[in-house]
Amino acid sequence: MKKYIAQLITLAVVLLALVLGWFAWEHYTRSPWTRDARVRADVVTLSADVSGLIASLRVQDNQHVSKGDLLLQIDPARYALAVEHARRSVEVAQATMGQSEAAIIASQAQLKQRQSEERRRRSLKQGFAISGEEWEKSNTDVAIAQAQLLSNQANLGLAQANVQLAKAALTQAELDLQRTRVVAPVSGYVTNLLTRQGDYASTGGALLALVDSDSFYVSGYFEETKLPRIAQGNPVRIQLMSGETFTGTVQSIAFAITDRENAPGSRLLANINPSYTWVKLAQRVPVRIQIDPAYAAKDRLRAGTTATVTVLEQQEQR
Repeated sequence: MKKYIAQLITLAVVLLALVLGWFAWEHYTRSPWTRDARVRADVVTLSADVSGLIASLRVQDNQHVSKGDLLLQIDPARYALAVEHARRSVEVAQATMGQSEAAIIASQAQLKQRQSEERRRRSLKQGFAISGEEWEKSNTDVAIAQAQLLSNQANLGLAQANVQLAKAALTQAELDLQRTRVVAPVSGYVTNLLTRQGDYASTGGALLALVDSDSFYVSGYFEETKLPRIAQGNPVRIQLMSGETFTGTVQSIAFAITDRENAPGSRLLANINPSYTWVKLAQRVPVRIQIDPAYAAKDRLRAGTTATVTVLEQQEQR
């Protein structure tokens, strides 16, 4: 009798282990949670729009700055001279345009005079008071005056174009002078500051990185088998490796990941791997999670840190 009881107990334990193992496997493979999550943030890389020596550096590593704060100043002396030179060029171009306008007024007056003389001599010619040669000369003078007027009008158009070019050059010089001041485009934290006062800033060269303090979120990499139980708007619980726990909301799910088996072959034909592995691992898909705005320690988050994310049922959140 004891032998049968022992066998039944053994059988019950085995069945219980199988049931528990099945539930554990189902929870592990289907429950929407992952240990593979990271705290992320948008990083703005600031570069020099003009070149020159860095005259002053106004920030320190890991310092918080507000949008519009001055971060560094490139030596503005050369650009201030360029602005002054451009202003003088505008004045010269405007003076030249004024001369062209005055020349047009003089040409118009001369043309009127020549036309008046031509009409008077034409009347005299009809009365045989003057020779035809004198009338032809007055007619030629009218044509010359008209040509002179057209030439002066063309010069005026060129002068007006030169004024516009000079003004554009002045605007560019003023913009270059303004760009010697590198300001924060967003509020955030200066990180890994390697730039020093006295360094030479080259146009387009990276100077510092700024972590946007309003852009922190969590990116969780969920296995594809768990995606059917994740939807936009689901509440989640986030636990950092350092121990802090807070909540968030599923913001979006990525629509594509890289297919490593889809590398193009020769002549852009599909390159299919002829071997097939029987063990297939579930692909991981990024899920973007918005951090609860009410989380008090949000300013202590660090981008790149590890987190565990669990998607909650509505009743669990309550």
